[in-house]
Amino acid sequence: MELIRSRGGVMRAVLTVLGTGAVILLAATVPNALMALKPFIQKRRGKVNERSLERVIQRLKGRRMVEFVTHNRKTVLQITESGRKRLREFEFEQMKLALPKPWDGKWTIILFDIPEYKKTARDALRRKLQQLGCCQYHRSVFVHPSDCADEVDFIAELFNVERHVIHFRTPSLGNQEYRVRKFFRALT
Repeated sequence: MELIRSRGGVMRAVLTVLGTGAVILLAATVPNALMALKPFIQKRRGKVNERSLERVIQRLKGRRMVEFVTHNRKTVLQITESGRKRLREFEFEQMKLALPKPWDGKWTIILFDIPEYKKTARDALRRKLQQLGCCQYHRSVFVHPSDCADEVDFIAELFNVERHVIHFRTPSLGNQEYRVRKFFRALT
């Protein structure tokens, strides 16, 4: 296992573990009670330094991303709504679209008509779709061979433009399909 070196890596690992619904029971009297979290993180992310983990937990608690809650004399470490939001941001940064193997022969078409007053969100959406490997078919039309509806919905919701974005699957792109096929062949 490799050592998680960056503070952000440990923070992401802690939020991921807590975000997946893991409930960490801590005994309030046990020294280094936060180390109860360590096996969960090592299982998902690799080895972690104990001092680093303690600092990250305290930092997350200070930022109100995690909290200690006592139920029936047991202390539980849990993620807060603020922590869930940060976890979604981590997921957004790490998001990738894989080319499907085998391909089902259908294309996902992503269309958007975002008003001028949301120009920043429109440009960010366009950049993210390009970063994910979507082919820009027209200025506000992107194509990808995978069924990426969940990813597109997530991005649109994050930019608060979900009512301006639609997507659908289709078996054909008409007489211009060769352009998109050429684009994706260049990626493989």
